[in-house]
Amino acid sequence: MDLTSSLLVLGLVCLALLPFAVPGLLEVLLSLAVSSLLVSGALYLGWLPEELWVSLLALAVLAVITALVLWKPLRRLQHTGERLQEDKGISDFVGTPLVLAAHTSKTQASELLFSGVHWQVKLDPECTDTELGAGDSVVISSAQVGLLLVKKA
Repeated sequence: MDLTSSLLVLGLVCLALLPFAVPGLLEVLLSLAVSSLLVSGALYLGWLPEELWVSLLALAVLAVITALVLWKPLRRLQHTGERLQEDKGISDFVGTPLVLAAHTSKTQASELLFSGVHWQVKLDPECTDTELGAGDSVVISSAQVGLLLVKKA
């Protein structure tokens, strides 16, 4: 297999692995995929000489550039709305009505004793209210160990 084909295969393998990547590795795989496909295309078109050291240098430079360019947009996409990775053991809590014990907002968590455990409680980012006070009725919309996201009942 020649260098052009090898870089093409590397790019395609990285693209195939993207759905399984965790944040942090996702950016690395995406930048490696994009840069290897670009270098493979440049080699195919004859824009780069088909020498290993030139290809590796171009791959490294493009990987760094694409990582820097893609880092912030990908981080913003990953952090839009706070959806929790729900634990199957506590996902049954979703839909449970509660009464807040303290003031709660989307940015400031409060604490609540529920099911014998002290939980951090925050407003769901999709909730139209920006804050709720003590005594307000809410419903659990998402749950993770130690944290409940709630919205107004």
